[in-house]
Amino acid sequence: MTLMLSEPMIDEAEEIDSRERRRGLRIRQDRPVKIFEPMGARYFGGRTEDISATGLRIELPAFAPVQEGQTLNIHVGLNHAGQSLANRRQMMSARVVWVNRDPRRDGTLEAGVEFITSITAQLDAA
Repeated sequence: MTLMLSEPMIDEAEEIDSRERRRGLRIRQDRPVKIFEPMGARYFGGRTEDISATGLRIELPAFAPVQEGQTLNIHVGLNHAGQSLANRRQMMSARVVWVNRDPRRDGTLEAGVEFITSITAQLDAA
């Protein structure tokens, strides 16, 4: 017996694969982040929406000058209790993978970033 797949089913599978690029488990967490954007040489703050070993989904102010392919330096705070955020030497490099500037987000944008170096390597070096 031979199983034949119709074209729409193949297209749906390809569409799902192209939308879902995550590698590994993501955990929904709301933590403060500090971003250094080197092109404008400025810092801005935001929040994580979810975290994984390979990257983050973050919420930033709508004015944040982030674009796909850009490299940023990021530090993720540990808690909501006002813990101070790191200086630039303590930040990790990350590449912006996607940006969502939906006007319905009420003054914020959403972005996906991928760590350039493994978070495990960063922790080992500390």
